Amino acid sequence: MIRFSQYGDFNDPFELNSNINKIAEEDEIRRLADKDFKKLIEEEYSNHPIVSAFISKEAFIQLAEMKKESIIGNVIGMERQLVDLLPGMLKTISNSMLGALSLSEICTHELMWPHYAEDHKGFVIGFNCDHPFFNQKISDADELRHLKRVDYREVPPVISLMNVTGTELYFVKSKKWSYESEWRMLMPLSDSSKVIERQPYPIHLFSYPAESVSEVILGARMSEQDKKMIQTILGSHQKYSHVKLSQACLDNSTYNIFLRQV
Repeated sequence: MIRFSQYGDFNDPFELNSNINKIAEEDEIRRLADKDFKKLIEEEYSNHPIVSAFISKEAFIQLAEMKKESIIGNVIGMERQLVDLLPGMLKTISNSMLGALSLSEICTHELMWPHYAEDHKGFVIGFNCDHPFFNQKISDADELRHLKRVDYREVPPVISLMNVTGTELYFVKSKKWSYESEWRMLMPLSDSSKVIERQPYPIHLFSYPAESVSEVILGARMSEQDKKMIQTILGSHQKYSHVKLSQACLDNSTYNIFLRQV
């Protein structure tokens, strides 16, 4: 099983620090108000029988229409307060509902091994990203359940909540992280196969098909004991017979990492 992690557990503190500057453009708020205003007023009238005992529906709607500009103005005026609350709400909701699997296009970058493979003592799993596991979309509009490339930018996107995309919220990072060449896959945490309770974020593990694994790369500092354990696991299960095993090696003449097949 493999973990899909909450964004709050990522090592980049800018994750989900969304630059939301407005809920919608003012003309969009007015357009929506014009579209639904009468319907909303009729619903309010129906929900308050005491009001209907004193005033007809037509008179109530006419009175509301006279106050319409003032009501819309109040909504627009409240926008700043709502915008200030939205990033925190987004983090809370996302961390409780979504997990991300982070993969990389590269397996020999000299900074990736110390950051994500226990200082070269761990290992890397290579996946066949054409496997159906990495494309489980339930519709063309589904932002989850499939791999998407991370978009690296100089500055964060400025977001209007009414027009926000999943890419802007979950797949944008500073260009300083571009060396990671990251792809992400989001899954609902409710779909996880196993949960290990931990604070502040539980560990949600997802099962994945053995056929989706294409390669295992042993770290340059991995212990002989761990190497033998991995070789035994791969060699004793038919489902891993197709998996290539490689050893990461240090090239002292270039500071590069190269792979040697085992």
